[in-house]
Amino acid sequence: MPPPLPPSKRGVKATLHKLFILDAQGGYAGEYTLDENCVVEYGDFLAAVPEAGLEDQKTIFLAEWKATAIHGEKLSLVAISKGNLGPEEITWAKAALVATEAQLVAPAEADEDAPAVPPGPDKGVMESLARALDERDAHLKERERLLAEKEAFTRNAVDTLRQAAETRIADLRAQLEAAQVQHDRDVEALATERDRPRQEMEAIAKPPEEAPRPALDPALQADRRQLEVDRKYLQKYALDLIAREEAIRDREMKQEEEAQRLAGVREELETARAAVEAAKAAPPAADLGAAKREIDQRVKILQQKAFELLAREEKLREREQKVLEPRKDVP
Repeated sequence: MPPPLPPSKRGVKATLHKLFILDAQGGYAGEYTLDENCVVEYGDFLAAVPEAGLEDQKTIFLAEWKATAIHGEKLSLVAISKGNLGPEEITWAKAALVATEAQLVAPAEADEDAPAVPPGPDKGVMESLARALDERDAHLKERERLLAEKEAFTRNAVDTLRQAAETRIADLRAQLEAAQVQHDRDVEALATERDRPRQEMEAIAKPPEEAPRPALDPALQADRRQLEVDRKYLQKYALDLIAREEAIRDREMKQEEEAQRLAGVREELETARAAVEAAKAAPPAADLGAAKREIDQRVKILQQKAFELLAREEKLREREQKVLEPRKDVP
């Protein structure tokens, strides 16, 4: 029965350099070297083992190496490694040891008349362990190949995603630049549209530059001077109209304020009248005469204010009509 393959894992925790094989009594039965540069010998291991021995899956230090004991029923292994052996390596070694015992040691126990095994390395054990190590090495190579394929696939996928992202970024950058250019154009167009009325007004207000012309007859020059006088008069008249319009607007605003005040006075007058009517309807009191005189006084004051506001309103209306009437001296 071949030893089971170790479970799949992304990486090993230790590097195995050498295996010492021990018999049931703990004596040296052979070794299997995976790294020729490993200088640890069985004697070095025996010198470092404590008097009580080394329990199963326990580790001792041998300079830069570590020795881990793996005990079976009939055989034991001492794994010389750099770094701590993980559960995967220990489980695999123990399974290989059990398989080797079942294949090689059990037939020897069944044959009671078989001669005793001479001391020294057992060839069958060595071949079984070598075969198990080769299978494990092949499995590791297969895992490395699968990992390399996965890494290549991942790298290609990442490259594809990176290219797509770079393309998308380039498209967005181009769109942003186009949007910026269009924005600049819109700003320039808006500035031009905003400045156009001002330029037109300046062109209207500024008299046109007269180009040098040949001498004209006196009548034409007189007409031109009269035209210039008329133009200046019209400009002054336009400015006067604008000023009168502003004055009328101010007066209208003041008139609205006065109207609001008048409405407030009227409301107060109505309130006072209602109070008078209520006082007249109320039963006579001890100081009724004084209250009536006070109310009459307030009514007179409110009536006087109302008359004054009505007179001011009438004056404003007359001034408005005078302002709005066309001037007779204007042609």
